[in-house]
Amino acid sequence: MLETISQLVHEKRKSLGLTIEQLAQRSGVSVSLISRIERGDLKNISVNKLNDLAQSLELRLGDFFVDDRLTGVKTLALVKYLESLPRRRRETVAGAVLKLVKH
Repeated sequence: MLETISQLVHEKRKSLGLTIEQLAQRSGVSVSLISRIERGDLKNISVNKLNDLAQSLELRLGDFFVDDRLTGVKTLALVKYLESLPRRRRETVAGAVLKLVKH
């Protein structure tokens, strides 16, 4: 699980174009802690600090705890987008995406 958190923090920070220092400033989490998280050199982290990082990275705390196969930055963005749609529209978009990837 900590490996997933490390990878997600790194990928999301990069996708937002943030340096570690900028993320630290945004989140109130120290540069050294973020660096350790991204290197996977961390045994534990408080829920509060993890939540601060999630919010600063435009993620939800729960995004750190989903199935490993669904934790990529783009995968999470797609899931979040689909969740935001009304059910009928979500099914239409999901169908179109599935049709696209199957060809």
